[in-house]
Amino acid sequence: MIVRPQQHWMRLIFVWHGSVLSKIFSRLLLNFLLSIAVIIMLPWYTMLGIKFTLAPFSILGVAIAIFLGFRNNACYSRYVEARHLWGQLMITSRSLLREVKTTLPDDADLRYFVHLQIAFAHCLRMTLRRQPQAEPLAKYLNEKDMQTVFASQSPANRILLLMGEWLAVRRRNGQLSDILFHSLNNRLNDMSAVLAGCERIANTPVPSAYLSR
Repeated sequence: MIVRPQQHWMRLIFVWHGSVLSKIFSRLLLNFLLSIAVIIMLPWYTMLGIKFTLAPFSILGVAIAIFLGFRNNACYSRYVEARHLWGQLMITSRSLLREVKTTLPDDADLRYFVHLQIAFAHCLRMTLRRQPQAEPLAKYLNEKDMQTVFASQSPANRILLLMGEWLAVRRRNGQLSDILFHSLNNRLNDMSAVLAGCERIANTPVPSAYLSR
């Protein structure tokens, strides 16, 4: 999402970055040239004595308004759901880290688990933006984990698996009871649900019927 500083409405009209102007510029130019042509041909049109009503244009305007309304609603619904999912990820991650730190405060490898959580957030962020992930993940994952993560079709899901394996080792060592392991594993399931929801939004295009032609 692009967050803009408070600007005058006149400057906002000509903002190019993050605007749809780059996509509709040719259509706007065509409408502008067509309007000029109509103004030039207006005297010739009045000489013909042909009269057109505004009814066709009114019907066309109503149809365009309906389609634009559907498209705006569809896009805004996706935006609201994405915000909800990302907020849910923050809540779940904080709760998971709090529970792990209070349950295993003396674990010598706790920092590794924290780095996995940070790496998951960065991996999901870069995946949704379709940007390279190697540089941000290299700060939090070792070489072995990097190879394992990038060998998977879903790197973010692979990081969740590494977090689950870390908890499973503590359970087998007797550091976590079955009840605590189940509670922490449910947190990972919630993060997996957020991952699936974000991927669904990113990979599902707006229906073509809602797109302006």
